[in-house]
Amino acid sequence: MITFFPVPYKDELLYSVLARYHIRSGNVSIKATQQDIYGTDSITAIMDLPSHINRLMDNLPLGNHYTPDYLITNHTLYPFYAAFLPSEHASTVKESMIGDNGGSIYNRIGLMASSVKFNQYFKFCPKCADEEMSNLGELYWHRIHQIPGVLVCPEHNTPLYDSQAPVRGYNKHDYRLAAPESCKICTSEKNYSDKIMEKAINITEDIKFLLSNMVESKSLDWFKEQYLSRLKELGFANVNGRIRKNELLCAFLDFYGHGLLENMQSEINNNNNWLNDMLRRNNKTTHPIRHLLFMQFLGISVSDLFNKKIDYKPFGEKPWPCLNPAASHYMKSVITDIELKYGTDSKSPIGKFKCDCGYIYLRTGPDHMERDRYQKTKIKQFGPIWEDKLKQLTNLRFSLRETARQLGVDPATVKKYAKKLLGLQTYWVKKSKIVEKNIITVKQNSPVEKIERYRGEWLNIRKQYPHSSKTELRHLNNRVFTWLYRNDTNWLNRNSPKLKSTVNYNNRVDWKRRDEEVYEYVKGAVDDILSIGKPLRITISSVGSRIGMRPLLEKHLDKLPMTKAFLNEKTESIKDFQIRRLQWAVQELKEDGQILTLWRVYRKAGIRGNFQKELQEETIKLISENYCM
Repeated sequence: MITFFPVPYKDELLYSVLARYHIRSGNVSIKATQQDIYGTDSITAIMDLPSHINRLMDNLPLGNHYTPDYLITNHTLYPFYAAFLPSEHASTVKESMIGDNGGSIYNRIGLMASSVKFNQYFKFCPKCADEEMSNLGELYWHRIHQIPGVLVCPEHNTPLYDSQAPVRGYNKHDYRLAAPESCKICTSEKNYSDKIMEKAINITEDIKFLLSNMVESKSLDWFKEQYLSRLKELGFANVNGRIRKNELLCAFLDFYGHGLLENMQSEINNNNNWLNDMLRRNNKTTHPIRHLLFMQFLGISVSDLFNKKIDYKPFGEKPWPCLNPAASHYMKSVITDIELKYGTDSKSPIGKFKCDCGYIYLRTGPDHMERDRYQKTKIKQFGPIWEDKLKQLTNLRFSLRETARQLGVDPATVKKYAKKLLGLQTYWVKKSKIVEKNIITVKQNSPVEKIERYRGEWLNIRKQYPHSSKTELRHLNNRVFTWLYRNDTNWLNRNSPKLKSTVNYNNRVDWKRRDEEVYEYVKGAVDDILSIGKPLRITISSVGSRIGMRPLLEKHLDKLPMTKAFLNEKTESIKDFQIRRLQWAVQELKEDGQILTLWRVYRKAGIRGNFQKELQEETIKLISENYCM
């Protein structure tokens, strides 16, 4: 039994506490310290998930307030890894840490098979080190700094650095102390881009939450269902759960960028598409850092991921309104029955809403605003209440349009249901037949005297206004024109003024002045194209489309000598354009802090395989020049 034990600092690794004990105990040999702590000298010093904690408890000073749960929860990385393990696996890992079965821990967690490797050296924050030396007189290893994928200190939002203390040294029993001589910045100062810093800080805050709050373990199916529901909301999966993998992958890579994913050992490529594996395979654990990356991308908070069941509800919460205008509960939220399906044409969720009144309607989603709840895409069934209302309005001899208005449909639908489905004898059908018959009778039995009278009136108008056009004569006496047009069209056409031909006068263009004006527009368009983010090829067509004068530039450029000379100087061949894309890609990769390699530059620039060989020499030259700068 030992006579003293260092008080653990906030977020200090148990490994670090034992390293401080070794120094304070005065033991020259690490084996003597192992005997003090564990009662044996054959225990391996483990940084993240140590075992044999019961042995340590047996040798602590009398009256100490520590428990195995307290040390594991507050001074090891167990809360971080256990959060994404099934509860039975997490319990087994904790039992192994308390007992002597530490050899199985990494296999149970899946770390041995993971492509996310352990840090080679302990990491530290220079600002934390300065504060600890001033306030405590010594340094210690922080838990959160040692997690693979943590790039910044959550207290200071500054980059972490590798110390000179290896996590796994030559002596596997030794505990490496955090000391000023081992916590020196030996490399150039790290400068991550703003985009990488923002994402890295958010990830670190989530890890801090997991270390500070022992969340309840969930099954692997839980996480898959949570992610799938959110993917449906964002449009990356349909209501049937089919994921649009290419769209998802492109959006994910665009959200983080290759630089951040590389720093977090989570790049996605053909040999390691961990994103697909995480969504597809239920029996394979995924490293927590990758869960957090995906969670951040989906916009799910770490608290909601574990504590709030995410259900895909493209049409919001039930109940939903009944949209049957004939029902007394019209527009009231009384529908609780909904059936979801996937629209193959629209690629959107379709809800089928069934009311107890028999009214069934479809709505294409998802809803974006409250008023969307009161829209319908299609009516599948009207139901008995609506049909009774149609019968009632028919018996009361309402007009067709008024009947349609009160029933919330168009007149054609009213006719269809009244005649074909209900067999109703409606008065508006009889009325329309009578009107139609009367019109035909008038046309067929128009008196000769009436025809002659209207023809005479039209000829008199023409005589009074011999120079007026047909349209002008019509305005002079619309009554006569309309009657003749409906009943005597051929005669009217033969006895109306002929269509006057229009004369086009050719106003000469001042091409010199136009050249000067177009030149200014073209010059501004080229400047705009060169100043935008991703390069756009400068061609006559692209410039013309940008200023709205493409036909002019394509057909009459020879009449614009100043503009033509400028475009001849500025327009790019395909190779010139590809080189400019490569220059842009190199600068973008440098700003993201990524290593310049051929494949990265080609991918960023969007250079296809058939051009890569041709441009290899220029690309290598660009990379060399930028490394020398």
